[in-house]
Amino acid sequence: MPSLKIVHLVPLLALLFGLGFVAPAVAQSLSPLEKTGVTPSDRKAFRLAVGNPYKQKMTFDVIPMQPDYQTPASGAMVNYPRITMGPGISRQIIFTFDIDPKLKERKIALCIQPASLDGPILPRVCGLYVGRMAGAGG
Repeated sequence: MPSLKIVHLVPLLALLFGLGFVAPAVAQSLSPLEKTGVTPSDRKAFRLAVGNPYKQKMTFDVIPMQPDYQTPASGAMVNYPRITMGPGISRQIIFTFDIDPKLKERKIALCIQPASLDGPILPRVCGLYVGRMAGAGG
C-alpha cells in the first residue's frame, strides 16, 4: 500500500511546487490615478502619493508625459523627479504644470517607473491629470 500513498501525494506536491513559482504581481503605486482641478492662474499643481510595494529599497523616476504616455511633457515638473523609498513606504510629491491661457485647459500624464530597470518591458504606472483655468467651464 505505500505506493498508493505516493500516488496521492504526487498531485499535491506538483500543485505546491507550482504555487511556489507563482508570485503576486506588484508595481509601484501612484494615487490618485486621475484628477481634475481648477486654478485661478496659468499653473496647476496636484499633491499625489507614490508608493513602493516591493520588498527592497527602490528608486523611481517620476516623468511628466503628454497624454499619449510616450512623449515627455514640457512646462511640467515634479518636486522629486527621482525618489528612493524603502519597502512598503509611500511619499507625497507635488506635480506642477503650465496651462496655455489661450486653451484654458491642459491634460497631462505623470508616469512612475523603476530607475534601475532596463529592457523592452518596464513596470510603469501612469496617471492622467487635467488642470482648468477658472472661468474655463467644464
